[in-house]
Amino acid sequence: MMLGVSSSIIVQTLEMGFIGQLGHSQVAAITFTFPLTMILTSIALGISIGTSSVIARRIGGGNADENRKLATHSLIITAIAMSALSLVGWAAIDPVFCMLGAEEHLLPMIHSYLDIYYPGVVLFTLTMIASSIMRANGRANVPGLVMTAGAVLNLAIDPILIFGWFGFPRMELAGAATAMTVSRVATSAILLYCVVQGNLVYLHSIWSGLRESSRRIFHIGLPAMATQMIGPISAALVTRLLASHGEIVVAAYGVATRIEGIAVMLFFALSGSIGPFVGQNFGAGKIDRVREAMRVSYTFCLVWGAFMALLLFTFGPTFASWIEISDTVVATAGWYLAVVPWSYGWWGMLMMSSAAFNALGKPIPSTIMSFTRMFFLFLPLAWYLNSLMGYQGIFIATLVSNFIMGTVGFLWLKTRMLARVAA
Repeated sequence: MMLGVSSSIIVQTLEMGFIGQLGHSQVAAITFTFPLTMILTSIALGISIGTSSVIARRIGGGNADENRKLATHSLIITAIAMSALSLVGWAAIDPVFCMLGAEEHLLPMIHSYLDIYYPGVVLFTLTMIASSIMRANGRANVPGLVMTAGAVLNLAIDPILIFGWFGFPRMELAGAATAMTVSRVATSAILLYCVVQGNLVYLHSIWSGLRESSRRIFHIGLPAMATQMIGPISAALVTRLLASHGEIVVAAYGVATRIEGIAVMLFFALSGSIGPFVGQNFGAGKIDRVREAMRVSYTFCLVWGAFMALLLFTFGPTFASWIEISDTVVATAGWYLAVVPWSYGWWGMLMMSSAAFNALGKPIPSTIMSFTRMFFLFLPLAWYLNSLMGYQGIFIATLVSNFIMGTVGFLWLKTRMLARVAA
């Protein structure tokens, strides 16, 4: 998981470096697309979490007969949902991004990216589901290797299409979207072949029992989906706030969050791994292993978070300058990277707690924590501090919110869930 997730995030950051060479307007345009693409990813991730939770607990309990049917139905549900949502998203590009505060000259750039991204989003999300199915069955190596190979392919194609090398037309943002789509075609084809050859899905009577499978998947998946979507929605609102300070600040936010993605990529990998581990051991009644897994995960988050905070405090502006050449953008991104990373350890603890709750078949606490963090803590604080301090206040609100909710997640899981399970 760490190999696959880290390679994907690193490539996305390097891609931002290519885009940064086009100009800060292109960086701002791609930053505006982040919340919308994250919303679609969150919906698929909710289905993925629901699938993984159900399958992992059934494997841990020795009940694997219906796992192939659940896996097949999760792929069907995802394909149908993403096809419909991508069509709606494509039709609403102009009104949505005008509402987010994108200036008129950015809209053609946003279109050039999303006109290609939206048709390929089904492949991207099917890759996620196929990976989740394999991890839930204890086969995590293949998804990690395939994700890495796909990331390398994406990186190889990116500059060729963005800058028009080797006789190809210069496509700029459309080139970035095309490179991603090509790599997703390859990775989705390989992973779908693997789940078929591994006898993890049914190829006959695929509609039989779809309603019951949907009920089981969405019991975990819908709350998990709501939890995952809170982040992109709040990111859209934050982007709208930052847009009032100009496209330079929006571009800096995009640069800083790409670097942030690398800093916390191991948290995303660990949260994707801790779910199946906790689910399988809980299903097998091995509560001590669940406790030990969470202790190790929390310790790792705090140590890694402290290391990243020190690194970014020292070298943040240097890293930002590798992506964006504008001194103003670099200085703004450097301010973010000097402040927010000190809360990364607590953000990681919140991720681990949420993943564990979902794996235990108790998704509501994760949703409550995410909802509280964004709508009762972060957004009110961001609006207030923005009025007092400008965009720096928004960054400080991120720091405070991570500290508080990371602590809440740790205490809630420890005192409410694991204590009750042990009893």
